[in-house]
Amino acid sequence: MVRSFVGGLELIVNLLKSKNKEVLASVCAAITNIAKDEENLAVITDHGVVPLLSKLANTNNDKLRRHLAEAISHCCLWGSNRVTFGETKAVAPLVRYLKSNDPSVHRATAQALYQLSEDPNNCITMHENGVVKVS
Repeated sequence: MVRSFVGGLELIVNLLKSKNKEVLASVCAAITNIAKDEENLAVITDHGVVPLLSKLANTNNDKLRRHLAEAISHCCLWGSNRVTFGETKAVAPLVRYLKSNDPSVHRATAQALYQLSEDPNNCITMHENGVVKVS
């Protein structure tokens, strides 16, 4: 399994430092799959996946947004990651993803916001940034 390649997991996480949007989207897609295994998720969390994903949140690229939101959603399932996403300012930019015209971005964002909403402070941030329209 992937766990036999722990060094490879570190390399994957470090690819989140790339400037190439295609590479970033692909790495986020890979992280989504890697994070489905709890032990792999623990390893990539130890390698700093959460702050690196958070740094990518202010993007206008819909492909990256979709894969990033999916990765964030899956990474929320370990330890205090959902709290850390809030502390590293990933929540407010995700709310803005809902303005995208791409339904796959909406779907992934809804899943990520659902996972992030398990932390009360993230809920406050979401509401401050207009996640729910108030008439």
